[in-house]
Amino acid sequence: MNFKPLLVAGVFLSSFGVKAQINPALNGNWLGAIVLDPTEKGMDVPFNMSISSVKGKPSAIEIRSAADRIVVKEIERQGDSIFFKMPVFVSELTFKAKGDSLVGRYYPKGKGKGVSYKFYALKNVTDRFPWFKEGPKVNITGRWKYIVNPNTANADTLVAEFKQQGARFTGSILDPTGDMRFLEGKIAGNRFYMSGFDGGRASIFTAEADGNGNLVNGRMMTSPAYKPTWIAMKDEKAKIAESKDLIRVKAGIKNFKFSVKDLSGNTFTSDDPSLKGKVLIVQASGSWCPNCLDETKLYKTLYEKYHGQGLEIVSLMFEENDLESSKYRIQRFVSQTGAKYNFYYAGPRSKKNKEEVLYPFEGVVAFPTTVFIDKKGEIRTVHTGFSGPGTGSHYTELVKEVTSIIEELLKE
Repeated sequence: MNFKPLLVAGVFLSSFGVKAQINPALNGNWLGAIVLDPTEKGMDVPFNMSISSVKGKPSAIEIRSAADRIVVKEIERQGDSIFFKMPVFVSELTFKAKGDSLVGRYYPKGKGKGVSYKFYALKNVTDRFPWFKEGPKVNITGRWKYIVNPNTANADTLVAEFKQQGARFTGSILDPTGDMRFLEGKIAGNRFYMSGFDGGRASIFTAEADGNGNLVNGRMMTSPAYKPTWIAMKDEKAKIAESKDLIRVKAGIKNFKFSVKDLSGNTFTSDDPSLKGKVLIVQASGSWCPNCLDETKLYKTLYEKYHGQGLEIVSLMFEENDLESSKYRIQRFVSQTGAKYNFYYAGPRSKKNKEEVLYPFEGVVAFPTTVFIDKKGEIRTVHTGFSGPGTGSHYTELVKEVTSIIEELLKE
């Protein structure tokens, strides 16, 4: 797949043969794409978007993937360039209109910070993978055992679930440490194409169906440094490992003692009087983490429901190397999620710091990880990873489980 428009005499023309326009209206549907690695042909990340504008000035941008709708309102126009910030995350995109195309850059860590990638978009294109026009020869609806890096020492077994209607399908990939969120794709012949973009992560997947009903020769990319292979076999009994089999409290430890900084630089500890006698959820999180965003949205709701009954939630945010460079990220995350509980800087998201702060736990300690503490200040259970709304029934079951734990602890 290669969505790159052709530059001819300074005017961009789409591969659909649509006549280029001078100063096209921004209003309408666009097919955007991010080029994570220009050396990887067929691995650009497409996503659907629409732009609303007033008098030529964009007023809102909506990015769509499966059932997910992300509305962007932080938009600025400087001359012939448009800048917009994705909600919650610090990622930004900038582009200029060129004929029937948009061309620009995607900055995962914000403009002027870290690496950037080429971004482009084509006007009036709603098909997520328009280059592939062959009708579908297979139906991939169902649950799949999804193996990353098969036949290697780094092989990892996950679960994928897809729902196909015609050529289009939606899906999710479940990992014990967190799902891949909302994904959308297309089956063309026996070829599989799928992508996702939410401002925190851009991902592309390709594969082909073999004669035995398996998905083979799979490729995936979320960055130039992460390009695993994969295969998948349909298996309605496929399951991911449960949290209780991944993470545990170290023998002999009953309490979780921590010392972190608020956004003014003041020290906050687990011995603070505001936590005494309360049911406490301690969330190990990060503003950069899409699964942490999903978890925070849930905890926002649960906090509003149960805070008056004695529930407290404290989020330990693992960010940059110092508070000053992390402050804006945390503030943005908090303000845009609308969560009313307290967020603190827990230090960098390095392996060393994570192990030091989350010292009571062993096994797989992913982001997010949640610790449930009773009114006596003792650890009752710990959960790592999060299956968000993109996973459907898995998310529903997780909400029930977390709610049940909270209600039982509040009753004690």
